[in-house]
Amino acid sequence: MRVVTVYASSVRIGDIVNIGGTESRVDNMFCLHGGGKRLILDTSEPFTLAPAVPLFAKRLSIIEITR
Repeated sequence: MRVVTVYASSVRIGDIVNIGGTESRVDNMFCLHGGGKRLILDTSEPFTLAPAVPLFAKRLSIIEITR
């Protein structure tokens, strides 16, 4: 797992975002007019993410294995 900075344009379902010191998993999201996103967290709470607001998120990283 790695920590990345995400914006409305780069957040993904499954990311664990830190909002106000509390970590929550993004279960679903919807696009809003103006480039924002409405995140539905694992606690069933909605959170509106404006386009230019950064969040720290934990994301599973995919490791490629080459032979």
